[in-house]
Amino acid sequence: MSNLKLSVLTEIAIMAALAIILDKIVLFQMPQGGSVSLTMLPIFILAFRRGLTAAVTGGLLVGFIQLFFGGYYLSVPQVLLDYILSYGGVGLAGLFYHQFKTSKNQQMFLLSLGILIGSLARLLSNVLAGIVFWSDYAPKGTPVWIYSLTYNASYLVPSAIIALVLLIILLKVKPSFFQVK
Repeated sequence: MSNLKLSVLTEIAIMAALAIILDKIVLFQMPQGGSVSLTMLPIFILAFRRGLTAAVTGGLLVGFIQLFFGGYYLSVPQVLLDYILSYGGVGLAGLFYHQFKTSKNQQMFLLSLGILIGSLARLLSNVLAGIVFWSDYAPKGTPVWIYSLTYNASYLVPSAIIALVLLIILLKVKPSFFQVK
């Protein structure tokens, strides 16, 4: 195995572990699950340092670990939506990796766009899980999709904004952090 592959695998493992640790530092906890935390931050870092494959792999790993450290299991499709696809979707921020590396003028925009895409992918996965598996929690008279969307957005939007702000600060203070040697 080449040193490059080993360093990418090592970085994925470290970022996944960091994501799990950051998940335990909860800023706000929702009553039926979900919280405002920095869990997505290491996956976003992988996306802009190592690209799509590393970020999606890291996200999938985080999803599996989340499940084993206190996840709630109803069925295989629910697990796929709430954990595996949800966190794997965060890694879609890596779609902008190559443009981010080559376009110094647009890095802030690409960083924002990547975080938006990754966060929306997670939101979509969680909203679908809410519609299909958690509809009993929706108040009477409220459409299930609206309840699921507002419930999940209430913790995912703040989490994404915090991650974006921190990564913008990091980009301004230490742009070389995103350059892998």
